[in-house]
Amino acid sequence: MITPLSRRCRRHSDGASIVPRSIVAGLALAFAVLAVSGTAAAAGEAAAKLTANSGAGSMGSSSTNTTGSFQLENNASGGQRIVSFKIDLSTAVLMDIVFDPAGTAGDPDGKAFELDTYDGTGTPLHSFENPHDGIGSEDGYDVLRVDFGTGVDFGPGDRMTFSADVDPTNVKGAPGPGPEHSASISGLELIGATVTVTFDDNTVMSVRMGGLAGNSNTNKMSVGVMSPDNLATPVISVPGKLSPFTSTTQPTVRIDGPAGANVRLWTFYSALYLDGVPGGGYDIDPYETNKIIGYGFSTVTIGGGGSVDVPLDLDYDPSTGGINQVAAVVEGSGGLRSSSSNILTIDYDPGGVSSDDEPPSIPGNLSASAVSASSLTLGWDASTDNTAIDRYTIFRDGGEIASTTQLSFTDGGRLPATSYIYEVVAVDIAGNQSGPATLSVSTPPDQDDPTPPGSLQAIGGDGWVQLFWSAASDDSGVEGYRVYRDAVLVSTVSGLGFLDSGLVNGTSYEYSVVAVDLAGKESPPATVSATPEAGAAVGNGVLRVNAGGEFPYVDPEGNTWEADYGFNTGSRSTYTTTILGTDNPELYQSRRSVSSSNPDLHYGFELPDGNYQVILHFVEVWTGGFTAGARVFDVSAEGTLMVDDLDIFDRAGGNTACTVTFPVVVSDGHLDLDFTRVANNPTISGIEVFEIPENVGGPPTFEEWLTLHGLDGETAGDSDGGGLDNLAEFQLQLDPTDAADDLEFRLVGHRDAGAMVLSFPPLKPIGDYFLHRSPDLEDIGNPANRIDTVTRSQIEAMTPQEREDYSVTDPAGPGNAFYQLFFEPVAE
Repeated sequence: MITPLSRRCRRHSDGASIVPRSIVAGLALAFAVLAVSGTAAAAGEAAAKLTANSGAGSMGSSSTNTTGSFQLENNASGGQRIVSFKIDLSTAVLMDIVFDPAGTAGDPDGKAFELDTYDGTGTPLHSFENPHDGIGSEDGYDVLRVDFGTGVDFGPGDRMTFSADVDPTNVKGAPGPGPEHSASISGLELIGATVTVTFDDNTVMSVRMGGLAGNSNTNKMSVGVMSPDNLATPVISVPGKLSPFTSTTQPTVRIDGPAGANVRLWTFYSALYLDGVPGGGYDIDPYETNKIIGYGFSTVTIGGGGSVDVPLDLDYDPSTGGINQVAAVVEGSGGLRSSSSNILTIDYDPGGVSSDDEPPSIPGNLSASAVSASSLTLGWDASTDNTAIDRYTIFRDGGEIASTTQLSFTDGGRLPATSYIYEVVAVDIAGNQSGPATLSVSTPPDQDDPTPPGSLQAIGGDGWVQLFWSAASDDSGVEGYRVYRDAVLVSTVSGLGFLDSGLVNGTSYEYSVVAVDLAGKESPPATVSATPEAGAAVGNGVLRVNAGGEFPYVDPEGNTWEADYGFNTGSRSTYTTTILGTDNPELYQSRRSVSSSNPDLHYGFELPDGNYQVILHFVEVWTGGFTAGARVFDVSAEGTLMVDDLDIFDRAGGNTACTVTFPVVVSDGHLDLDFTRVANNPTISGIEVFEIPENVGGPPTFEEWLTLHGLDGETAGDSDGGGLDNLAEFQLQLDPTDAADDLEFRLVGHRDAGAMVLSFPPLKPIGDYFLHRSPDLEDIGNPANRIDTVTRSQIEAMTPQEREDYSVTDPAGPGNAFYQLFFEPVAE
């Protein structure tokens, strides 16, 4: 065993190390075999193997930047090609180890991806993803991805080897190879890392790397075998404890898995070396280590009940402490094996002056209140403990859903008429957990339809219409909104707005929006009409922010963008990259981004109450983000989700401007914009806000309609003897005693068997109507373009229903044209 020099600790952040709910509560346990998605692969078809074998040097000095340290094999027997793979170090046995291509995350001896040998054709492309700090290479990357794109073939039987530097971040700035070779990460120290391989038949396989016994390089390697024949993955725990934890006695680990399975149980003894590291170490947390200095393994058989208890023999040394990691792999005949289990982190401290092995009491009087079709609130009495309660963990139907320090928890988003089993477990500061308090709760059936969406409005632009509305309500919860254009469903959305594009300017469209609840019930519709117009103005620009810009900026149209303000966190960055897809590239050459320690970005601005349109400007300039899914975040306004899973690269591509537009109603004098991390951290380059005039969204009055088309009107009579062809004379209100007629003077068109059918507004027997058609908007008022006339006498002879339903089929047949309806009053 290597003699370590010092001892420090870090809390293990791997969610898989949480004690499974099934063990805590004594429920039945299910085991995953292999994570496979896409096309189902029969046994022996799609298959691959990744080996991390750092080779040269001893266990303490070997490093993955040695030539050929990684070996990937395509073992498919069904002809499948590998199209991509990635290695994620965030789940590895040692936390805070990263790929360090720039030599900035650990010691300065960085090495990017280097292809050492390749049996296939073409050249694979690599990218480093998931910056450890959420920004860039400074703290390294969690993920290495390799793609085999067009012209690159990695077929069955092909093999590639490569190398890349991996370092712990806690030795950042230390001379290479770090104290006690702690910056020399071996293949063994990648146990637990997740490798994912995608094949050209859409099969996706994912496993965690495990140890491999019986090899001369056992102390320097790990392996991930991906095959439909993989064995079930075991789950390990120390009953009553939550990893990571400290123990003054040798614990017993429980292995759950298939009855009769042979399991290789690995223990790793690790230390934290920091001598000579600037500042005494970088970002050190409890239970943190940076070097495996000893290991051992044993083989046990799982009993008929599906579990086996194994006493551990953990290492401890006064100079290096006693932090140990534990993992397990199921092994079978013919080389079959499982993915690695979850990893336990245990600080064995036999000389500890105190030991807390006493679990808290079970939370008392667990009950449910405010039970509705979509939510409920749990409440319980405080647990007692010989030390102190750290938190309460809540489980629903066997899966952990939350932790809290409070004595209540509200669970929303539930389904109506559904039964749920809840459990609440108390956890003390030593990691001991109580037995579960259990409660079964049934939500009531959905009784009511949702209310209609409120305040539906529309903005007409050049070839588009933007709809927005306020939230509907429902007893079971609103799941989404269905948007109809001219009675045809065009989209279902979860937010409070919808942008309908590809429309014909000058054409009036009828929209209705209905709310849909969790039971599928629809609300009555909210309706509005809108007409897209070229050059239509939304309103005055009231706010422009040059996000990430240190100084104000004037764009090519003369608009001033204020220097960045209103943000909660993050850092500015500027660059000279050429930005495509915009006439305003300079705006996109600065941006604000946030770090992994505070990954959610917020902007807030004082604005008067009213309706606004927000335009956000984004660009992806980070090459690590030049893959769909590399950077994903949500955008919310006023607490409402507006854009779910925004992926800049997927929408626009790299170095290309991307804009997002949505409406917002401000009712508290303050506009709040939130950008919430999903994958990697949010970034933004510009924010614009326009006011929306109060009358935008409703149909124009007849007088507004005349003005919009450059026409003047008279209230009555034939003022100049021009007769029915005098297009300068109009009745401003179809019925002077009924102002509601103004809202109904709309010409509606729809295609029927290829022909255009024009539906008139309800006809009034107070004048004559003229329908014009022309492919030339400038000439549409010419009487030569008239295709239908309805005189007052004809209207008087109609029944009320005929007046209501009057329509005309364009005699010209299919083809694009403008239509306009004119009206001229006729005196009695």
